[in-house]
Amino acid sequence: MVPSEITPLDLQEERINAAVYALLQSETFRRATRMRQMLQYLVAETLAGRGERLKQFNIAVEAFGYGSDFDPQILTSVRTEAYRLRSRLEYYYRTEGATDQVRVSLPKGGFMPTFELRREHIVATEVRAVARVESPPRLLILPFAGLNIADADMLTAFHDEISLHLANLPLVAVLSHRTSSKVGQPGANLQQVASESQAAYCMEGSLFRQDRTYRLILRIIDPQRDVVVWSTRQEQRVEDMMAFQRQVASDVAVSVRSWLEARPSPVGLEDEMAPRQVFRDYALLREYLRSAIRDRTDGELVALGLGHLTADNTAEATSMFNEAIMASPSEGLKHTAMGLGHLQSGRLQEAHKAAERGVELAPSSAFAHSSLAAICLHMRDFDGAIMFAQKSVALAPEFDAVKLLLGDCYLYAGFHKTAITQLEEARHLMHDHPAALAHLGHAYARTGQQSEARRLLGMLQEGADDANGPNAAAMTLIHTGLGEVEQAFEWLDRALMSRPHSQQLLLMSSPAYDSLRAYPRFSALAGRAHLS
Repeated sequence: MVPSEITPLDLQEERINAAVYALLQSETFRRATRMRQMLQYLVAETLAGRGERLKQFNIAVEAFGYGSDFDPQILTSVRTEAYRLRSRLEYYYRTEGATDQVRVSLPKGGFMPTFELRREHIVATEVRAVARVESPPRLLILPFAGLNIADADMLTAFHDEISLHLANLPLVAVLSHRTSSKVGQPGANLQQVASESQAAYCMEGSLFRQDRTYRLILRIIDPQRDVVVWSTRQEQRVEDMMAFQRQVASDVAVSVRSWLEARPSPVGLEDEMAPRQVFRDYALLREYLRSAIRDRTDGELVALGLGHLTADNTAEATSMFNEAIMASPSEGLKHTAMGLGHLQSGRLQEAHKAAERGVELAPSSAFAHSSLAAICLHMRDFDGAIMFAQKSVALAPEFDAVKLLLGDCYLYAGFHKTAITQLEEARHLMHDHPAALAHLGHAYARTGQQSEARRLLGMLQEGADDANGPNAAAMTLIHTGLGEVEQAFEWLDRALMSRPHSQQLLLMSSPAYDSLRAYPRFSALAGRAHLS
């Protein structure tokens, strides 16, 4: 099988258009609206001989409908969408398009697509092997448990409604209700259940009622690793039970789809990080620390640089990261660390470039994806922030801080209900840590739930465990959300003066502080913190 790259002159335009049309009608692309728009535009411009003018500005204005004031140095949505499109094309040609004779690809570092003609047919056994590797994972939805629920039919109705919505997702194969009832008995061994049903994942659910308020908790478990890989909680005072069931099922399907799309592809697991098992970043950091003690290699520079970064010695940290990159430029964590250094200095463009390189070199690193998500958030690229944060959560479900970050991404993108749900979950997992209370309180305040925000303010004040009083950064965040400018500046000033609290302070380039930027006092404080 020898693919040969050709130009539009070598391959009839009609053939390319037919191949693109078939690709756009596939399950992989059928619902990906923005990627479809981008691909159609890039192909049309290339075939028309205008490939050289495929720049970020032109794509944003002509393909996505942005105004003429679009600034690619601030908004990175075009680059983010190109990253998604490149990955989605690769996935398509590993699955549905495995036998396509004409292939479209998007080379890294540019926006002009290339076209390939496969001169030999793929043998049937090869196609079957690809399909076997890429078949959707099987999901077994176990019978739901009920607390204070006497009506067994209600539990069945929730189970069936959620099963129906999930069964319509192309990325998962939902096993039948009969299989669920047969193998999913209370207290069953999940590994045994998964083995009998050949399920890759199992979903558990419990429904609780108090008066007219119902709470449904769902989780998806990887039975082989015995870890929760996805979870949600839906709680509401219910007047119309059927409407509540439909809404819950719809929300669950959207969330599960996002998780499925963010999962690492099974084909891509055999990369340079595979020996690190489940790609947990604390193990990678521990390895750097070990090497610093044992060999005094350039890993020492990264470890020491991260220490300087948390101590606000940003210049020293970035110098160490740069030296480490020069010594071993192909290791992703070093570029990610450099991105965080630039972010803390307020150099957002440089931060994005470095963190993007980190993700490219370490595609299975939750730390790399979460760092890029944080940088996208500060650049107001909320779509990109959500995408990378979701990927990080999928790679490391126990990474609590990323769930906090994902909640912020949803909040600033305008998905208020989803943001509150995500931040409530993070608060629960972080056991009412001041940072979790602060982000949730800020979200409550911004969404008009001031009484809830003030309740969390009270918790921060009552829970202060040192002589310095409440966490100043947390108090700043909630007062900012409430629009209480004087109190916000008072606590911000304390945060910048207090070493114990300064590390938890959001960078002042964060969207959280947008409402304070018009005040001269903000500029003075930013200058004092060496931030812009």
